Amino acid sequence: MVSKTINEMLTVKKGIINGEVTLISSGPLKLGVTYSSKSGSIPFQIPLPSNAKIKELTLEIAVTHSSEPHNVKWRVWFNGFPLTREFKPQITVEAKDKFFSKVLFDVTPVLQAKGFREELILAIKYDGNENLIVDHANLIVTYEASEAKSSYIYCSGAILVPPQTSVKYPFEISELIEGFGELRGVMIVSSKLSEAKIFLNGKNIYNAANITGAEEFYIENIDLKPKNILEIQHETSNIQVRDYVNLSTILATITYMLKPKLDIINAKLESQGEKEKVVATIKNNGASKPDKAWLLVIDTGVVVSRQRLPELTPGEEIQIEIPCKKQMLTKHGLMFIRVVWTKLSRTFTSEMRLR
Repeated sequence: MVSKTINEMLTVKKGIINGEVTLISSGPLKLGVTYSSKSGSIPFQIPLPSNAKIKELTLEIAVTHSSEPHNVKWRVWFNGFPLTREFKPQITVEAKDKFFSKVLFDVTPVLQAKGFREELILAIKYDGNENLIVDHANLIVTYEASEAKSSYIYCSGAILVPPQTSVKYPFEISELIEGFGELRGVMIVSSKLSEAKIFLNGKNIYNAANITGAEEFYIENIDLKPKNILEIQHETSNIQVRDYVNLSTILATITYMLKPKLDIINAKLESQGEKEKVVATIKNNGASKPDKAWLLVIDTGVVVSRQRLPELTPGEEIQIEIPCKKQMLTKHGLMFIRVVWTKLSRTFTSEMRLR
């Protein structure tokens, strides 16, 4: 059995911002002789709120490779802009017969020069003779906005936990503000026979079992303190399991936000000859207006009609008429409407059944 734990997690950024910090994860990407390709790309989708701007954007690439870092040869582009021709990771750990590295870039200047877009592309060309696996790639996005405030800490690296072992990692929050605590991150699990558990200050907040590869996790409404202890447990009932569970990224935040809340006051289906339409009254009972909002009509799990909603201010109410295709309407009570709206990086919904 592997008995050595490895803790190479580093604090990259921490502080307080008028706005919000979030993590967007993507991947994997497998390159090299085994995978018949030496180049590929990883897409990201990032929200671009109308009432906020991106202040900072950090790109994080997690890589598993067989050679020593100085022997790895690659080229990296972000949205068509060349970032590097050299493999210079900030963190590298060796586990068994492989290396795991983290490479970080501040790509804020790239997008400031080329313009921010909702779809961003990371492209990699591998020039080596072995295999290179991008286990996951992350964007840490810092939004600047007047209707939110966040206290946060972002950590990157590798906490390798062997079977039947646990590792504790202490971290601090700069300032406790009024708001809701959240923990985002990425772990890499090599065997489906492994079960990973995350504890925060002694409380079990997340379990992952029967998975392999990179697993993004998001835990809401957690109780963060000025000083915290994160514990990662790796359990298995199979003595043949020898691979690590790897906690690769941590983003802990306390966020206060003025949220919109779009409630469906009433909704009905009306017929006019051969035509059908849904008439709905929507009201914003929240504390701010949404960045974007849509009304969807869903029939037996299929979206049959959609319409963009105006950015309702708090207390504002609107009546919407949205046409439907008569041939798609169900007669079994499975038709409903859904309002979807966004604020900064977050998406909210409300629903009502049509009878």
